[in-house]
Amino acid sequence: MKQTIPSYWEKHLQKKIQTIHDHQIASGNKSASVALITDMHWNQNEYHSGAMLEKVMFECGIPYFFNAGDLVSGQGVCPPEMLFDEMLDYRYHFASIEHKCLIAQGNHDAAYSTFEGHGYVENVSKELFHEYYFRPYTQYKDRVFSEDASYYYADDAVRKIRYIVLNSHDTPGDEKTEEGFAKYNTMLYFGFLQKQIDWFANVALNVPDKTWSVVVCSHATYVSAQNEAHEFNYALMAGVINAFKKHTRFSGKTEYDDPLLNAEISVDFTNKGGNFVAWLGGHVHINRITVCDGITYVETATDASYEAYFQTGKRGKIQEHCFSVFTIDPVKHKVYVTRIGESDGDSEDKEFEYEVF
Repeated sequence: MKQTIPSYWEKHLQKKIQTIHDHQIASGNKSASVALITDMHWNQNEYHSGAMLEKVMFECGIPYFFNAGDLVSGQGVCPPEMLFDEMLDYRYHFASIEHKCLIAQGNHDAAYSTFEGHGYVENVSKELFHEYYFRPYTQYKDRVFSEDASYYYADDAVRKIRYIVLNSHDTPGDEKTEEGFAKYNTMLYFGFLQKQIDWFANVALNVPDKTWSVVVCSHATYVSAQNEAHEFNYALMAGVINAFKKHTRFSGKTEYDDPLLNAEISVDFTNKGGNFVAWLGGHVHINRITVCDGITYVETATDASYEAYFQTGKRGKIQEHCFSVFTIDPVKHKVYVTRIGESDGDSEDKEFEYEVF
C-alpha cells in the first residue's frame, strides 16, 4: 500500500534530509544513522509517518529504524481483536520499510479489557502477542532473536554498530487473578527477568571486538521506568552496560517481594566489551536527553496526533507527527539528533557526546 506525503510536509522534510546528509558527510563514511519512532497510538495517528520515514531512510541511506512500542491506540476497554487490527493496519502503512523495522513492545501493546469500568486489566497471551506483534519480523534473517523473539539485535557490520531491542515489559507469565485480571500486567510491570538479563550480558553484548558500538532501544528507559510502581532490574542492566563500556567487571543481585522478579548477574568485560552510545526509548511522550551514571538516555515524543486531534489549528501542519534520526560520529564520539515534525512546540535538533574508554 503506497502512501503519499502531504505537500505541507515537503519543505520541512527536505530541510531535515539535508541536515542528515550534512551530519553524515561531516562525520565520515563510517558514520551511522538510525531512526526512532515511538508511541504511535494508531487510532490517534494521522498515518503519514510511514511514507515520510521511507523517504528519509531512502534518501539518506539509513538501514534501520526503531519502533519503540505503544503502537496500539491505548483504549482501555476493548476486545483484543482491536489491537490485532491496529497492528495489521500499521504493517500495511509501513510495508515498504518493514524489513528495516526493529520493533519493541510497549506497555499498551498487549493491554486491553473486556471488563466495563476496568481499563487495561487484561493482557493478550504471550503466544497470541508473538503471533501478531513479533512473528512478522522474525522472517528477516539479519537479526538474532531470543527464544521468545521479544528481544533481539541486528548488526550494521560495515559501520560496526549493533542495535539491540529490549523488552521492558518482561513478565513471568499469563497468570490471572481471581477476578480474571492479568496478575503480571504488562501495562504496569516495567523490567527485565533473569533470562533476558543473561541474554543481554552474554549474547547481545558479545560484540566481535572492542571497536564495535552498541545502541539499545526499549519502550521505557531507566529514566521513565523509575516513576513506575512495578519497576524491576533496570539497575542490573545499567550495571552491565557500564561494565561493557568501561571494559571491567560487574556483579549484582536483586530481591523483591515476588521472587519471580529476582535476578543476579556477574559479568567480566576485561579486555572485551565495546562502546556504548545511548539507550533510546519513548513512553513519556516528550523529547528528552538525560545522562545518569554515565549512560545517556534519549526519549522521543509521541508520533500520535494528539495535538492535531485536541487542539485547533494543528491538523494539516508539521505538529501531526514526530520522529527522530540519530547520526553517530565515531571519531568525535558525538550523536546528532535530527527531529522530524514537532511535539509540544519542540522541533529543535539536539546533539550529545558519549564516552569511550
